[in-house]
Amino acid sequence: MKPQASSWDDLRSFLHIARGGSLTAAAQALSLSHATLFRHLQRLESGLGVRLFERSRAGYALTAAGDELLQVASAMELELGVVTRRLGSRAAWPGGVLRLTTTDTLMHAVLPPLLTAYQQKAQVQLQINTSTTLHDLGKGEADVAIRAGGRPPETLVARRLCRIESTVYRSRKIGGVTPSNWADYPWIAGDESFAHLDSTQWLLKQGLDASTVLRSNSHVHILGLVKAGAGLAVLPCYLGDTEPALCRVLATPPKAWRSDLWLLTRPELRQVPRIKQLFDAVYAGTRPLQALFEGQQPVLD
Repeated sequence: MKPQASSWDDLRSFLHIARGGSLTAAAQALSLSHATLFRHLQRLESGLGVRLFERSRAGYALTAAGDELLQVASAMELELGVVTRRLGSRAAWPGGVLRLTTTDTLMHAVLPPLLTAYQQKAQVQLQINTSTTLHDLGKGEADVAIRAGGRPPETLVARRLCRIESTVYRSRKIGGVTPSNWADYPWIAGDESFAHLDSTQWLLKQGLDASTVLRSNSHVHILGLVKAGAGLAVLPCYLGDTEPALCRVLATPPKAWRSDLWLLTRPELRQVPRIKQLFDAVYAGTRPLQALFEGQQPVLD
């Protein structure tokens, strides 16, 4: 006999019986009668063509088939909860919900006023994630990304915002630093999550890794440490050049550390109003900041 599709009510009853170990515990958790729960379980077992529990005076113990179903049904329950909460939030916002992934440095330095103006105009709930874990737009882990890097894959809709330059900075508390003697000073660098960056590879090639006294997975943390006088570090110019307490050690940013800033989304989202509005708002908002991103506003001694 061909297995029948199961209803969520039946699966939910199964989950609570499995967790409680009895019809009584499940009935209390769901505010249902024993008869209703038993009927749900019978219907589920009949549709699947397998026994899910071994019944005894001690209660209901999962069979091998029941244990397998428990793993799948638990994952379904978790995903349903996520979607339900997301849809509930969506109903409260006329413009919908937009999930944005970006970096802590951009949120620290330039994005807050742009995103605030966008949110107020678009009437969206904007969910911002700055985790160091790279969110995959193609898998739906975010709707839009604002991130630096090389040319994005052709499977994404990409809009280039500007070039990003980086260079070496020090606190004004530390004097006398030049490229000829900077190995004598302490350095601050990214942790293993920064290993792919050209600047990190440069530190290794220069032998400055041996002078690294502090590591962090955040450029914002590194910025704070440089300001405190803890050491020298490579920072994006849009961070370092906005801090009066810092100045450049290398006046001209090395071309090897150059990257581009991109706005990214999936093709099926490009015409969604809230996505289009965000693209337009961020593009327009970063035009006046282009010189800052591209290192044309240096802070020197």
